[in-house]
Amino acid sequence: MPITVSDLWSRYRLYHSDKLATNTLHRYEASISRLAAYLPDRDVRHITGDDIYSWAEHRQSSEGIHPRTINRNDLVAASSLFSWATKRQGGQIVDANPVEGVALDLPRHVKTRERTFRDAEVLAILRAAQEVAPWGPHDKANQGKRWCPWLAAYSGARISELTALEATDIRQEQGSHIMHFSRTKTSEPRSVPIHPHLIERGFLDFVAAIGSGPLFFDPARHSKSARTPPHEVRSRKIAEWLRKKVNLDPAVDPNHGWRHTFKTRAVNLMDARVRDEIVGHTPGAVRRKYEAPTIPMMAEAMANFPRYDV
Repeated sequence: MPITVSDLWSRYRLYHSDKLATNTLHRYEASISRLAAYLPDRDVRHITGDDIYSWAEHRQSSEGIHPRTINRNDLVAASSLFSWATKRQGGQIVDANPVEGVALDLPRHVKTRERTFRDAEVLAILRAAQEVAPWGPHDKANQGKRWCPWLAAYSGARISELTALEATDIRQEQGSHIMHFSRTKTSEPRSVPIHPHLIERGFLDFVAAIGSGPLFFDPARHSKSARTPPHEVRSRKIAEWLRKKVNLDPAVDPNHGWRHTFKTRAVNLMDARVRDEIVGHTPGAVRRKYEAPTIPMMAEAMANFPRYDV
């Protein structure tokens, strides 16, 4: 009896339901569903590297998807699926992973600028954020525009990590007010001290006014069956708003740019271990993985991080 890509995906998803982050499964499913549509009746045991490469080329030529996106998303998802199918956990359905060694050539990329925000861009973004009316229609959406750029400026956090924050994630630990990120790209939670300037600007008062639940989106406005989690929807909306609002250079990311900017500004102010811990970067050296900075250490470093004068 043939086992189709859809059949294999159903088994993979069931097995990994408690092992992979929900967001990861959603991302993989989007890619695998396209592979299943391209090879609807093919038995996975007969899929070859040529088939996978043909699918990748189809995604590029017929659907207009950038090769980098195909390599990083589609082929990563397919490789994970078939790699699992070669293992005992996956039933050893296939003998080898047909995705292994498959990748599209990338066009030469000409870098036009740095990834950090320039001073004028920093001021434009933070001014736009502070000018957002705090309350009114779509209150929490406005609060996301108002607070997330400032929170990112003083933490280097991903905007999607910030938009996932709930009131209970803002609390005191070891003598400092912290943001606790439980939904992260790496699925590893972390706590980050809140910069004193954010407290002076009223962030804790805002959290107290919310009381409970998500800070930057209203769950009632989002379908529970939606594939994209509401905090990711909010993150994308903030990026779209900022790019249009400040006419941001297309070569810089309105959300991710804060990670580059924070770490660049902190180079001479914080130990590398502290910078990595705050933004959620995995230390490069194995020995540094045993040296986790404490909240008091991060709070002291954060207090020395210069304020934005807007």
